[in-house]
Amino acid sequence: MKRVITAGVAALLATAALAQAGPNGQAAPRSGNTAAGIGIGIGIGVALGALKKLKGAAPAVPTLEMRDAVIADYLPGQIIFLMAPGAAGADRVARAAKVVIIETALLDEAGLVMVVAQLAPGDSVPAVKARLEAQRGVLWAQPDYQFQLLGQSFPKRFALHAIPEKQPTVSGAIVMIDAPVDLGHPNLAGVLVTQSSFGVDPVPAVHGTVVAALLVGTGAYPGTAQGASLTSLAAFGPAAQGTANGASLSRTSYLAKAMNEASRLRPDVLNLSFGGPEDRLLGVMLDTIHKNGVCVSAAAGNAGPTGHVLFPATHPASLAVTAVDENLRGYQFASQGDRVDVAGVGVGLNAAVPGGRRAVSGTSFATAVISGALLRMPACHGGRDPDAMKAQVAAAAKDLGVPGRDSVFGAGLFRLTAAKKN
Repeated sequence: MKRVITAGVAALLATAALAQAGPNGQAAPRSGNTAAGIGIGIGIGVALGALKKLKGAAPAVPTLEMRDAVIADYLPGQIIFLMAPGAAGADRVARAAKVVIIETALLDEAGLVMVVAQLAPGDSVPAVKARLEAQRGVLWAQPDYQFQLLGQSFPKRFALHAIPEKQPTVSGAIVMIDAPVDLGHPNLAGVLVTQSSFGVDPVPAVHGTVVAALLVGTGAYPGTAQGASLTSLAAFGPAAQGTANGASLSRTSYLAKAMNEASRLRPDVLNLSFGGPEDRLLGVMLDTIHKNGVCVSAAAGNAGPTGHVLFPATHPASLAVTAVDENLRGYQFASQGDRVDVAGVGVGLNAAVPGGRRAVSGTSFATAVISGALLRMPACHGGRDPDAMKAQVAAAAKDLGVPGRDSVFGAGLFRLTAAKKN
C-alpha cells in the first residue's frame, strides 16, 4: 500500500499516541540489554495545537523517553527457512519438518526465497530448525526474530553538527524502515513522501512521524535533509495485537521484505531506528544494501550503560549512533559498547507527532538527525561509498569523554565538514 504527499497537504490528525503491534505468544525474554517494565513509548498522549487555541497554553507534556522494552527474542510459534530462487521442494521440506507454510517471499535483491512456517503445538524452534537444516535444498533456518523501535532548539542542533545555520536544501533520496508516518502532518508539508507497508496497517504512529520530520521536515522545524525525497517502509504495526510494555515491534519476516525493497530502491541513505538480536537473514540483506553503495545509519539502543549495542547497529554496514544532549552529555538510557561509532543530538528534541508536537529523547532520534546530515556528504550523495563515509565521520568527529574513541561516544560528536552542494 502506497500513499504520496506533496505541497498543499495539511490535514491534521488528532490521533492519540499509539502503542505498536507484537506477537500473540512470548518466548523467554532476552536479558542484559533491557529495562524491565519500561516500554519504548508509543503509548503517551499528544498535546494538540488546537487545544492551545481553545484553552490557552497547554500544560507541559513530559518528554517521550525511549527505553528498550523486555520482549521475547523471537516468535515461539514460527520459523523461517531460506532456499535458492527456483529451488523446488518447499512443500516437501515443510512436510518433512512437520511445519505449515504461512508465506513464501522472494528476496530477489539477495538471491533468496524466504519461507515463513508455523510450528505444530508443543514443538520448539530449535528442534524444528535442526529438522529443516537436514532437508535438501534448505540453505539455513532461523527464528522469526523480534525487533523494537528505539526511540533543543533546532538552530543549535544544526550548529553542533556543523550544518550551516541557513540550511540549504539538499537533493537525494532517503529510505526509513520504521512505524507508519503521519503523512498529513504540517511539518511534512511540501515533502515528497512515499509510504509502503510490510505486514502492518499504515496507522500513523509517533515514532515514524518523529523520524520522518527529523529527516526531511519543513517550516520552522526543518529536518537535516530538508529538500530530499523520503520513502517510508512501515514494518512496525499498531497496538491491536497487544504487547508487553507498549513496545512497538516487528519481526524478521516483515523486515526482510522491507530491506529487500530498500535495496531495490538504491537510496543514498537508509535510516534504521530499531534494534534486536543478531539476525543472519537481515545481515545478508544489509550486506547487499552495502554493496549497492547505500549509507546506513542505525540506532545503538536505549538499554542504558549496562546494555549492549543492538543489531542492526552492530552490523559492519551500519554507522552506529548514540545520543547526547545540547550540552554534549550522553543520553542516560543510551546503550554503550565498542560498537558505538558516533554521537548525535537526540535528547529533548521538539518533534512532530500525530496531531501536534512534543519533546522526545532517544538514540532513534539522534540516528535520524545523523542520517539526514549524511545526505550532505559527497561519499553518500553521488559517491555511493559508505566505507569512505564511515572513515570521514570518524576523522571529523569532535572527541567527547575520555581522549580517543570510547564506549560511550564512539569517535565523538558527528561534525559535517563537507556539505554537498546542490
